[in-house]
Amino acid sequence: MFNLMVMPASPALAVELSANDAASRALLAAARTLAVEAAAAGLTQVDIVGSQDKRWHTAHTGSLQAWGAATDLGGGNFLPEIMARYVLHSVPQLHVRSSREHIGQPDSEALTVVVTDGSAGLTERAPLALVPGAQEAHEWCEEVLMGASASGAGEWLSQRGVEEPLLWEALAGLQPKKSQLLATDAALGVGRYVAGWEV
Repeated sequence: MFNLMVMPASPALAVELSANDAASRALLAAARTLAVEAAAAGLTQVDIVGSQDKRWHTAHTGSLQAWGAATDLGGGNFLPEIMARYVLHSVPQLHVRSSREHIGQPDSEALTVVVTDGSAGLTERAPLALVPGAQEAHEWCEEVLMGASASGAGEWLSQRGVEEPLLWEALAGLQPKKSQLLATDAALGVGRYVAGWEV
């Protein structure tokens, strides 16, 4: 039974913003599948973990209005939390009890949703343009999400376009009992992943 989900912070997951983006639809479907499974398993309390950097902040609480979509998700002023709420919104049994920046020790009786992206430099049209070594970082992130142990990668990841290396370092140190990478994509130049872990 998975009690930790990793999902993208990408606003493109929102149907209202990119209805014809097949990769984003697949990522959203995979994340919602994990949310439904968590609710069915009785993990109704949710802890959201994601960056609370001011560049992701919006005054439009619980809304993607700043990114071009009028949504009402009941809470959240940082893009990662808003995207997690977007996924969870379709599963009414789930209730967000906290939102924080650090993973810490996930609660086995709750669903921890970690919202983070891989390298933002995987193509010429990526947010950071093409960053040398970005593909290596993308593969590293995939391996970590499949349960491979990795360590000490913070600065190495930063140099390869990963904007939230501390979350990845924390994930790499968790050592899940069970892991599954359900979806992965780099079509928009950013590494985006959906994974389920038992920790």
